[in-house]
Amino acid sequence: MKAVVLSGGEGSRARPLTYCVPKPLIPIVERPIISYLFDLLKSHDFNEVIVTVSYKADMLEAHYQNGHAHGIHIAYSLEGNVENGELIPQALGSAGGLKKVQAFASFFDESFLVVCGDAIIDLDLTQAMAFHKAHGAIATVVCQEIPPSEVYRYGVVVSDETGKIKSFQEKPSIKEAKSNIINTGIYIFEPSILDYIPDNQKYDIGGELLPLLVQQGIPFYAYTPTFHWLDVGTTKDFYQANIKLLQGQINQVQPYGKEIAPNIWCGINCDIDFDAIDITPPLYIGNSVRIGKGAKIVGPTMIGSGVLIEEGVHLQESVVLPHTKINKNLHFKHRIITQKFIIDPDGSYLDLKEVGLDFLIHDARQGRRELSPFKREIKETIESFHEKM
Repeated sequence: MKAVVLSGGEGSRARPLTYCVPKPLIPIVERPIISYLFDLLKSHDFNEVIVTVSYKADMLEAHYQNGHAHGIHIAYSLEGNVENGELIPQALGSAGGLKKVQAFASFFDESFLVVCGDAIIDLDLTQAMAFHKAHGAIATVVCQEIPPSEVYRYGVVVSDETGKIKSFQEKPSIKEAKSNIINTGIYIFEPSILDYIPDNQKYDIGGELLPLLVQQGIPFYAYTPTFHWLDVGTTKDFYQANIKLLQGQINQVQPYGKEIAPNIWCGINCDIDFDAIDITPPLYIGNSVRIGKGAKIVGPTMIGSGVLIEEGVHLQESVVLPHTKINKNLHFKHRIITQKFIIDPDGSYLDLKEVGLDFLIHDARQGRRELSPFKREIKETIESFHEKM
């Protein structure tokens, strides 16, 4: 079967995580978001996959190539142009991207799935396809029931008792919302849907294509199963996705690696004396990690590969991205920590170099750094403060 993974957005709400990588490559417990999706597609026999790409497209293509590592066929549809050796993104919107795919080689010749590349889901895709075919409609919108207090964040779907979609509301107020069923951005379409998408222009599925179907009286349906759907659109979503995966809240998804104790996963080639540190699971530790004596780590916490944590560091419910070095006696709670940034899940962050704190947290792969007398004094003051706590 065939699927399209929409992956062209810039991920501006997930900055600074997306300054260096496209959003689908952001790691959730050391695996890119889109890898979980590829695994799900394969498990339900979706083995022909087009990935629409734009922002940092070369990184996605280089990482997954033709899909052989995942046992599926992957091809790419670029939305943009290369000028003077530089890729210039030119996103076509979710529907416009489908039209470009079809114009290239008429890929869509059967019912096909459309999903976003920045979400982790455990949806039974086989059952979703069965629902679609049983209703014989041009489109099926996979929906989810959410608490009424959260409807303002999403596109609300209004349907009748048979599931036929009557209208949409885009991020209505809680008071004005006509339902608490929302569009997850997962769709099943018939090839004839392409007839309703204009050529060579930006066009959106949720905001334009589906309302057009309603306007023209073309029947299509909402499918509302129970499943986990983690839309990783912001830094808060990224943080929560890591925490929820470690807590086992996503069906059939668990951290990669060896579980050395209940809810403690550890990679290979690590320099850790577990008798000399204090840990509370759940905890994930990647490959080639070094943790100094006296460190205290309270889960759920994710420590990426190549991380160096010096003596006396305290981490609580935090996410440390790969190749980050945290110097002695620093304490963090509810933080995302990278080589360049300390990020609050709410989206605010410190650029370590900009604020002059890059001597406390930096790239673990760089050589030993000589500190100026002033910075050495600050470091010693911090260490002394934490030792007295």
